[in-house]
Amino acid sequence: MNNKYKKAFTLAETLIVLSIIGILAILVIGTLVNSIPDKNKAMFKKAYSVTERTIAELVNDETLYPYDPERIGFLNTDAVQIPGTTDAAEGDNKLCKLFASKLNILGEPIFEGGNCTFETTDGIYWTMPTGLNDFATKKIIKIDVNGKENPPNLNSGEEQDIFSINIYSDGRVNVSGEKEIEYLKSHSVKK
Repeated sequence: MNNKYKKAFTLAETLIVLSIIGILAILVIGTLVNSIPDKNKAMFKKAYSVTERTIAELVNDETLYPYDPERIGFLNTDAVQIPGTTDAAEGDNKLCKLFASKLNILGEPIFEGGNCTFETTDGIYWTMPTGLNDFATKKIIKIDVNGKENPPNLNSGEEQDIFSINIYSDGRVNVSGEKEIEYLKSHSVKK
């Protein structure tokens, strides 16, 4: 009698292997999903970093904001030439024009309703107040990290995409919103 035994996996062995593969897949997918960057958080942190750097450059540039004990920092609205252009910046619009000149913006800043607005090439929509009457305390820059045309355009909540950054006439920069503080303290990945 010539019995040839074929070697194969039993049904139980196959089910055990499939179960192990399924468990490993769940663990790997869970890790991958948690490591996907939170775009709004990452864009806000980028905008905050850009704001800090740009405000520091401007307030410390003696040609743009020369020392004047009566009008410290951004309170000095004397006319200056915007570096690299033939345009001048002065008055209430000086800070916004100089700030926008340091960024890669699409088009020109728009001045209306006491605000200066512009969009950067990375899709962030910036809104800065132009008046100096409130600058004794602070100015609040509003940034829409996914552009003003893209929903949800919320100031708070889980899907928040509009954030506030405080700037002061002496060049200090900070945030006071709950989500802004949370985002600056955390890594740019989803929880």
